[in-house]
Amino acid sequence: MLDADVVAAQVAVRAGDGSVPRELLFRALGGGTRCHPAPRPHLTPRQTAVLSLMADGLGNADIAAGLSCSEHTVKNVIYETMSRLQARNRAHAVASAVRCGLI
Repeated sequence: MLDADVVAAQVAVRAGDGSVPRELLFRALGGGTRCHPAPRPHLTPRQTAVLSLMADGLGNADIAAGLSCSEHTVKNVIYETMSRLQARNRAHAVASAVRCGLI
């Protein structure tokens, strides 16, 4: 059963607020109890940083500015990270990382 915080976050997202606090996302995804496909894929510190910023809702340009690198580098990091996590898209990558306790 969902608690009031998760329900409130769902209502906010439906109303157009596109962000959900990471701790609520973690709880909604099962608190890290399911890690698929591998128990804990190894990610580099850069990949972890990019995933964390993606989880915060930042786009490639903002991630690049925050990490002092180019957007091209961010795209490459995202591509490699999605491959390691066997993710279909950015949201799937973030969800997988949360489930595995990587971010």
